[in-house]
Amino acid sequence: MCVRVFHMSGISLGAGKSASGFWKEVFEDIWQFSSGLEGPHQPVNGYALRVGCAWWLVDPPADLTADTLRARVGCDRVAQVLITHWQSEHVAGILNFPEARVLVSAGDAVLARGTQHLLGMVTPWEEPWDWTTRGNYPGHLAGAVNERTLETPIMAEALLKPGWLSEDLGILSTPGHGKHAVSILFKRREGVLAFCGDLVCGDGRLWNWFDCDWDYGLEAGQRALRESALRLLRCGAKALLPAHGGILRNPEAVLRRLVRRLDGVLSHPPKRSRPINRPDIPSPAPGFRQLTPHIFQYRTGNTAILKADSGVAVVIDDGLCLWKPPAARHAEHDAIFQDAKRALGITRIAWLIPTHYHGDHIDGMSRLARSEGARIIALSSMSGPLESPENFCLACPLSWYGTGESRLAIDKQVPEGFQLTWEGPTLEFFHLGGQTWFHLGLQARVDGLNVLFVGDAWWGTATNPSPVLCWNRAEPASQGWVFALDRMIERAPDLLVCGHGSAIHNPLPFLRTARKKWQLRLERFRTLNPHNSPTRFFNPKTDGF
Repeated sequence: MCVRVFHMSGISLGAGKSASGFWKEVFEDIWQFSSGLEGPHQPVNGYALRVGCAWWLVDPPADLTADTLRARVGCDRVAQVLITHWQSEHVAGILNFPEARVLVSAGDAVLARGTQHLLGMVTPWEEPWDWTTRGNYPGHLAGAVNERTLETPIMAEALLKPGWLSEDLGILSTPGHGKHAVSILFKRREGVLAFCGDLVCGDGRLWNWFDCDWDYGLEAGQRALRESALRLLRCGAKALLPAHGGILRNPEAVLRRLVRRLDGVLSHPPKRSRPINRPDIPSPAPGFRQLTPHIFQYRTGNTAILKADSGVAVVIDDGLCLWKPPAARHAEHDAIFQDAKRALGITRIAWLIPTHYHGDHIDGMSRLARSEGARIIALSSMSGPLESPENFCLACPLSWYGTGESRLAIDKQVPEGFQLTWEGPTLEFFHLGGQTWFHLGLQARVDGLNVLFVGDAWWGTATNPSPVLCWNRAEPASQGWVFALDRMIERAPDLLVCGHGSAIHNPLPFLRTARKKWQLRLERFRTLNPHNSPTRFFNPKTDGF
């Protein structure tokens, strides 16, 4: 058998580290190299193939070096490196073979330009501020860099296009774990062998969930991966050579199991979910509803006002969601609050409380603090993404919303359990989690009701499990949706004041139903997760947070 070799110009990139991994010949003239490195994405597999008189590599890890290749298989020179998907742990070994030609898919050629180019792709949310895009932008998800590349730019050619490139070499588009991932097909005497990257590992499992998180809740990446698994199934491969784990010699059973497990965890949006489950009572303040005699909620954004009889008020979140150019946005924001103060008889806003760091909850808060002389107070545990968002790779930071400000200065940081006493009801601060780990909740006795202010930890009356928003650091059981459900149920609220104009009276039946459904969803996720740790499966960063 002979496979045509593509010719491209290469550049010298320097030597790499010495080998520390493990070699195994898995088919005639095909060796699997399992890296000996440590880290959240390790170990990974690279492959060496003898193709006629030439040697090729597929997805070489950092410790696959020229020395180990020469010592193990007698290879003196690598002609080409083929990449199934561009992630740093799968491509770092390219640096060890400066003479090789590097072949990638068209989309991944952009990532090969290096870290600085990738960071330059991160742009603020732009006009017309259409959230239906759901954060799926080149190189980032709503401001969070959701690709991994190398510091060093690589000369890579976008030659891996779908179809048979020669009699024996084919390319199959299999996005999911990478937006532009491909599977590399080789016809051998055993049949078609498929180098499938991170599409599947082990007995129908998925290496991680977060690399498929492209769009902030629509699960387009995971759904694309499901379709890719079916596409790979139809190609009739006799074996799968994945980027993690052993060779899979029963592709049909493995891929069908993966699809079935994905079907068990993909979300199904409710046909109808009401944001409020009681009559919507207008308030004297334009745009606000009255939830109780002392609680007022902005209908189309993320702001609640708690007013004392004296006229002093606390504002919880300041995100009116006025998506328009900054000057017009600021002017309308100021007018809405001045109208609300007059209409509600507010003499002074004493405190501003952000429930979490997302820009659609805090984009007007610094402005309101300056104009009112109010103080901003938050839990110490969530202050990092508010005050120093550049130290965190998280979606939807303030800077992404184009407000002209990138951080929110906290005047008073408090521990969990802190009770804020002012001229109105005492507010107890607690760590809530939910849509993001960096999220607080507030509990207060207001107008005879046990009230929880819960921001984006819950909204609407739907009880189906919501998608896991990985780039918020939100592993569901210990940080995200389930953690938040437990915290809310423990406090037995009569009223939830939620984000996005949502408010739920008598919420415990909804919360308990949602908790029961999530228990089943967690069990299904466990069948898909190859790791002992759920955080390794869901969280893009397991350290540094």
